[in-house]
This record gives sequence, structure tokens and C-alpha cells, in this order.
Amino acid sequence: MAHTFADLFEHAVDAYGDDRLAVVEDDRRLTYTGLEEEANRWSSALSGLGVTAGDHVAIHLRNGVDCLAVFLGILKLRAVPISVNYRYSGNELRYLYDYSDSSVLVVHREFGPAAAGASEGLDALRHTIVVDDGSGAEPLPAGALDSREFLAEASTERPDIERSADDLFLVFTGGTTGKPKGVMWRQEDLWRSLGGGADYHTGEPVPDEYHQSRSGLAGDPMRYLILLPLIHTSGLMPSFTGLFAGGTMHYLAHFRAADVLEEIESEKIQVAVVAGDAMVRPIVERLQETGTDTSSLFMISSGAALFSPAVKADLLRLRPDLMIMDAFGSSESGFGGLGMVTKANLDDGSLFADHGPRIPRGTTLQLVDDFDEPLDDASTEVGWIVKSGYQPSGYYKDPAKSAETFRQIDGTPRVFTGDRGRYDGPDSIIMLGRGSQVINSGGEKIFAEEVEAALKAADTVEDAVALGVPDERFGHRVGAVIQWADGSGDGDHTDDHPDERFGRLESSLRESLAGFKIPVALWVVDRVERHPSSKTDYGWARRLVADRAPDHDRRIDPAGTPA
Repeated sequence: MAHTFADLFEHAVDAYGDDRLAVVEDDRRLTYTGLEEEANRWSSALSGLGVTAGDHVAIHLRNGVDCLAVFLGILKLRAVPISVNYRYSGNELRYLYDYSDSSVLVVHREFGPAAAGASEGLDALRHTIVVDDGSGAEPLPAGALDSREFLAEASTERPDIERSADDLFLVFTGGTTGKPKGVMWRQEDLWRSLGGGADYHTGEPVPDEYHQSRSGLAGDPMRYLILLPLIHTSGLMPSFTGLFAGGTMHYLAHFRAADVLEEIESEKIQVAVVAGDAMVRPIVERLQETGTDTSSLFMISSGAALFSPAVKADLLRLRPDLMIMDAFGSSESGFGGLGMVTKANLDDGSLFADHGPRIPRGTTLQLVDDFDEPLDDASTEVGWIVKSGYQPSGYYKDPAKSAETFRQIDGTPRVFTGDRGRYDGPDSIIMLGRGSQVINSGGEKIFAEEVEAALKAADTVEDAVALGVPDERFGHRVGAVIQWADGSGDGDHTDDHPDERFGRLESSLRESLAGFKIPVALWVVDRVERHPSSKTDYGWARRLVADRAPDHDRRIDPAGTPA
């Protein structure tokens, strides 16, 4: 058998069958056998449309049983699943459908009209299959197939296909700073990096492809609540890892803090997979209001988005026995490292240390300078983080960008992650932020993530995006798009003049940031827009800043405090 995701799932089915729940979504509760039967139906029906090894099938679905079954069904055929960001519309959708060379599209009914408009005239896209999502409001696009009829006569038998570890898996970047790109992974390499095929701490490969399904037989199944979208690696890979080891995956189609807490309490969830502040902050606020019993939960695992020290601290004050795990990585690099935080870090002050997250180097992470020369382990210089080990072969249809990202450094193939960091002793790296989001202000390098964390630590700010704004004197200064905390304005001062509110925010920022890092211009919005994975949407922020004047700019306000 090959090291592919379909094979590994089938090993789990053979080990657990009808004895364990595999997936829960509202009232749908499928055992491992039941989930495989759903996946096999999709394989059978897609095969009937002519889908075969190497064909691309686009998945435009929210989290749930159907989304997971479609992924597995495609992989069973050795076809390639294409993850579609369900917040895309218009030209964004058309670009992804076209760029990905998808021949079949599977879409939830609520997204049908957007999909129909975006796919019109694309010759490669031959079939659209609409999955009912309970909305009932949208008609089927012209010529589309209803999944209920499409699957009605499909076989539940496992397809007899010999797969290869070289089978392609396209991981799509989030489009945080531009158009999404497809990162080409061998399935075995992706499994080794992100699917539990190697020890996350040592990088040591597991002994064989049955290791995960065998180890899951030793105890009761773990119960996971996956809140990150399955159309993003940070949601899909934890799902696969949990399934291979006999866990039960719980999904909610929509993120609502009240529903999350209800699921944790009623289903005795043990691990919640979240996207940093964007999800944890509303959960914390709701937990403070309700006192929901979350005692079954022992770990919060975060990926894909900033999880600031302030929000971690709020969570640990409510649940001092909780473990918080920060997972670092990217579509290009796969797994990059784990940072663990407990109440001990809150008590000793290390949670609020004056630096970014600290991640173990392991045997794969290294810092290089601007000329790809490795930095000495004792260096205090800020460098670029590069990663060796299991890695992709390149970007889909983009050899120039591939050569830029996947390089030979110091005689070893390495992924240029685009992250900046510095060594913290021989065993760890302090991650400072994305190089693409460094703001150069008069020669000073400022990391957007550091400013965002400070803004969101203020009681009056719910969410924030920091970015560079043009400045005649310094080239660029720090600007920010902010969302005030719901209903607060500024604590007990909701009737104050806006300038006083901005002034108090600036004063609080000066407690943790140097003066040149404090935003000189602020744009206030009702809601900060984010990608489905909750990653910061810098493109949206740049467009907003370009379209209108700031709500506060202390460079032109005589009453403003000099930077």
C-alpha cells in the first residue's frame, strides 16, 4: 500500500469500522464505516462522470460531513481536490476555477449563484454538482446536478485502485497578500509534514503506514472540534491526523461562539482547533457571560492566525488548567513548529515577554541573511527563516515563483518561508513576523503582527490590521484599521470626543510599543474582514486605506501627540 491520505483513512476504517464515531455535524453522526460509505459514493459517482487519476475537482463547501466525504472520495480516485475559499466571489472565484484547471465543481447551494456567474464560459469546467445545505432558497444553476440524485445510485464499495505516494495534493495559499497559488505536494511528503507521518517534535518518521491506526486502538477516541475551515490546510490536516488515529471529528457549518461552547459542553470535546484571536476572543467573552462547563476541554490548538498574548492570558485566567498549542507553518513549508503555553507562562511573566512566539528549531529550521548565507547559532541578527525536510516540488504553473521560494541553501533544499526571526539560544527561534508585512519607517523595521497584538490587547479594540501608509518624511509610517470593541466606544467614555478616545488608545499603546511603532493614522470599521481561515486580509485593508481618509491622523492634527 502507498503512503496516501486515502490509504491511511482506509486503514483507520479497517481498524475501527462501526465501533467508533468518525464525524459529527449537528444530527449527522457517522461511524468510520458510515463515513467511508459516503466517500465511496462520491468516488463512484465522480468516476461515472469520467473523473480519474490526476483530474482536478473543486470543493466549494462549508465544514461538515459532506465536505469531508468529498475530499476523501476525490482522493480515493487519485484525483486532486481543489480547495475553494467560500468567501470569494466574482473575479476571485473565476480566477481560482480557471487557474486550478478544475473539471468538476462541488458547491453548496447557498454559493450556487456566485459559482454560476464565475464559471460561465470556462471550457475546462464540465460539471457542477450542488450539495443541499438546508437553505432551500437558491435554485440550481443551469445544467447543475443535485447531489442527492447524483449519489442515489452510487456504489458504497471501496474502489479497487492502487495509489502512489507520488500522487499530487495541491495546497492553496490563502491569498493573504495576493492571488492564491497552488503548492504542489507529493502526498507522502505532505503526510510526513502535516498528517502525523512523522513526530512533530523530532521529525522522526513513524515506523509504518499502520502506526496511526494501530496506536488509536490503545485507548478511547479523542473528540476534536475543528473550527478552522476544511478548505484550508489548518482545518483539513488536523482532521486527517485525528481520523487516522481513530478520533471523532466534530464540525459546525458556521462559527458562533455560543454554538461552540454548547458543542464543547454537550459533546465533551477534548481538543478545539481554532484560528487565534479571531475565534478565541468571542469564545472567551461568551464564556465569561455564561460560565459554560468546558471542563472536558484540555487543549486549544491554534493555527493560521495571530493568537496574541493578551487573549491567551484571558483564556488561561478562565481555564488555568488548559494547554494552549500554537502551530506554525505555511502552505509552502508544511509543519514549522509548536509553541506550548500554560498558566505557568502567565504566572512567570514569560507570556508577555518582549518578543514574538518562540518555536523549537528541531533539525529543520535555520536562519539566513539577505544573501542566503546561514547565520551563526550565536547571532542576534534578524534573519529569514528557511526550512529543510519534507517539502513541495513547487508552485502550480509558476516555475519562476517556485525557483524563488524553493532554493538550495548551504547545499540543502530549503523552503524560503518569508518569515523573519532571530535565534534564542541554540534550540529555538523567535518568530517576528512575515517579511512581506514589515513596515520600513525611516530605516526602522516594524513587524505588523507586533503592532496588531498591541492594538488587540487594548480593552477598547476588538480587532485590528496594521500596515504601512505613505509618509513624506519617513517614506512610510504605521497605520491601522481597527474595530472598536462591541458597544464600548471606550469603556465608560462612550460619549467622549473621538479624539479623546484615540488619545487614550495611543497612551495605552505607549506602554508596550516604541513611539515609532505606534500608528499615526487609524481607520475605524464596523468589522475587520478576514479570510475563512481567519488570516489577516491585508489586501482588503490596503484597498480600504486607499479609498478613504483616516478617521484619525495625528500627523495633521495639531492636538496629536508627536510620534
